Amino acid sequence: MYSTLINVPKLKFSEPRRNLPGRKGSATEEDRFTIAFMRAYLDQASVIHRRSRKTSLAFAREIPVNGYGIADLHVVAWDGMPNERFPDVESFVRVVRPCTRAFECKLLNWRQAMTQAGRYRFFANQTFVVLPDAACSRALPYLATFEAIKVGLWAFNMETGKITPHHTPRPITAKSEKYYFHAIQTVARASRQSLPIP
Repeated sequence: MYSTLINVPKLKFSEPRRNLPGRKGSATEEDRFTIAFMRAYLDQASVIHRRSRKTSLAFAREIPVNGYGIADLHVVAWDGMPNERFPDVESFVRVVRPCTRAFECKLLNWRQAMTQAGRYRFFANQTFVVLPDAACSRALPYLATFEAIKVGLWAFNMETGKITPHHTPRPITAKSEKYYFHAIQTVARASRQSLPIP
């Protein structure tokens, strides 16, 4: 059963973008888009991933992985028992084989989003670009490129809350086992009650 929790934890790391001119710490339009998408994804994940048996989910926002960027949303999905616990990330991965999904949300620049999401393949099994409908329509002619580099392309309408997956890549092994473990551990630290590891 998918979690109905709306508050997705955000890690308390320093954020490079907060050093940019004009950034006062208040939510930007892109922040609001990302948060609205996360809430919609919580509600629609079971439909979007209806073929997956990995229905236990843990979420965290703005997951930093050294050298590979900061994912707007990182999701760990697994098929597990309610009270099952693991002593460490390695045991969790070995036993349940979780699927991790990293999302990059942008309002306009789909090329930049695609580049960033491509880097997330170092630490995630699936990576996605999420855009408003209008921006996504400009990216759709390049869908073959998204498919070739194994990056998903989804549209999200903030007004209706509808997520439209145009391409969802199959899960693949993350390029770096070290950073794959690191990202899962980071989600565990951000959402201790959700992920069954310390």
